Amino acid sequence: MMPAQYSTLLYRSPVAWGILFFILLFSLDVSSAQSPNKSGADLSIKTMLDSKKEAKQSLNQYDYSQAFNVPEDEFERGQPRSAIAGYLRAMRAGDLALATNYLDYRNLSEKTLNVGKEELARQLGVVLNRTLWVDLNSISARQEGRKNDDLPSYRELVGKVEYQGNDVDILLQHIPRAEDKVKIWKISNATVEKIPRLFKRYSYSPLGEFLAKRLPAIDLFGVMLWQWLYFTLMMLIYYCIAKAFTWLTAFITKRVYKNVSEDVLSFIKEPIALLIAVILARSFRDEANVTIAFRAVTEGSTLLIIAWCWVCFRFIDLMKIILAEKFIAQEKPLAVYLLRPAGTVIKIIIFSIAALNWLENLGFNPSTLLAGLGIGGLAIALAAQKTVENIIGAITLYTSAPIKIGNFCRFGNSFGVVEEIGLRSTRIRTLERTVIYVANAKFIDMNLENFSEREKILFRPKIFLAPDTPKENIDALLVAVKAMFSSTEMVAESPIRAHFKAYSIYGLELDILAYVNTTDFDVFLDEINQLNLNILALLNAHDCKIQVMAERVAE
Repeated sequence: MMPAQYSTLLYRSPVAWGILFFILLFSLDVSSAQSPNKSGADLSIKTMLDSKKEAKQSLNQYDYSQAFNVPEDEFERGQPRSAIAGYLRAMRAGDLALATNYLDYRNLSEKTLNVGKEELARQLGVVLNRTLWVDLNSISARQEGRKNDDLPSYRELVGKVEYQGNDVDILLQHIPRAEDKVKIWKISNATVEKIPRLFKRYSYSPLGEFLAKRLPAIDLFGVMLWQWLYFTLMMLIYYCIAKAFTWLTAFITKRVYKNVSEDVLSFIKEPIALLIAVILARSFRDEANVTIAFRAVTEGSTLLIIAWCWVCFRFIDLMKIILAEKFIAQEKPLAVYLLRPAGTVIKIIIFSIAALNWLENLGFNPSTLLAGLGIGGLAIALAAQKTVENIIGAITLYTSAPIKIGNFCRFGNSFGVVEEIGLRSTRIRTLERTVIYVANAKFIDMNLENFSEREKILFRPKIFLAPDTPKENIDALLVAVKAMFSSTEMVAESPIRAHFKAYSIYGLELDILAYVNTTDFDVFLDEINQLNLNILALLNAHDCKIQVMAERVAE
């Protein structure tokens, strides 16, 4: 692990930041691109599912034959809605023979008839898949069709398809059934006549045509099996291209930054590679094989969101390593413990934003969910107010580090050794060997005195001499005390004080001060024991008597 190398690459490398900026810009541009076909531009997965569900309920749960005098028909062509629904079902099942029963082949040109009835039905299915999402609920369920649509009474509009700058109507027509002349609905022969031209404009690519004709007619979310296989294969190809590019980038980075860590190179070769592959696939996909349903699925940006989440998560991990090294260099090792929960919180926020964005892309409205989360979040915030305060207190203790684990300190009126700084409370072992738990929010507001941070320990004995002590003896004693301090190896050179401080009711007060060069309290006690004995010897040598407490009280 080499955090300094991460810093060099991530902060100072224009290559790394340039790649990320380019990818971000490119992905935003791609994700915001709109489909050129207005009919399916706003289609989403939710819209597709809702439309199918409503249409199915409408067709299955209501007896239109009695309500609107719809004639019975083997292929349910008595009304416009069931007629186009039958055709679409036949196409989804891949039953072209069944689909031909829904097209009107009367009065067609010989060129169009030579295409073949089943092929015409298939070609129309391709055109509709690529240009028009048929909303069955918008098509009349009446036997006579819609009357106020500015069309002849025998025609019903299914939708419009853009062709060479103009809109081509896809029409149903009310025609007599061949067997008994009962009026039924079929796709108009005027529309059938235009199918070859429309198919030439909207046909699949040669590979797409090959796969569509040979693979089973199975679909998921409206996307055919062959499309899933085709675009999965293209995704793999783009991933290989992206992998080669990122390997080359990693190789160049390794040559430029000799000591770069393998984790940074892995970040470039793995999540960045996937992100580039997804962007390439979205940008350079073969539009000839894209249907409206496929476009709706890809508008969910599922792979793009996953790729960006992976990039962000790995980048957060790298930043955690950089910050850990920074805190250790600043002698704040406890702050390192906060990086993991902090990183987890950031990842949760990123994941939540990504999930909401994904749901919105699929067509679901996240505002209801957000409103519920807002009310629930407010209740949780009120209930967890103290907990949040304690966590913030823990962050303050970790980052500012006024105390550390193992420090001996005074907090309030108590003394003890810090044993643990948790997210909720700090555990302290007192001099009586009991344990006190203090909430972090309260602990940081206390007056903290950290004895373990001392670089040396004060020695300041209280000495009161008898009032009748001669001046000459006091002068000689003070000089001798200074000399004794100066000659003692464990006593700091400065400051050293030995003065006659004041007259008091307790006697003649001496001001004696020195520092012992140690932070170990046991060593300090051994040293001042010897200093006190030396001072006692000097008092006796210079005939200076200490004013005892009994005499002071008597006075």
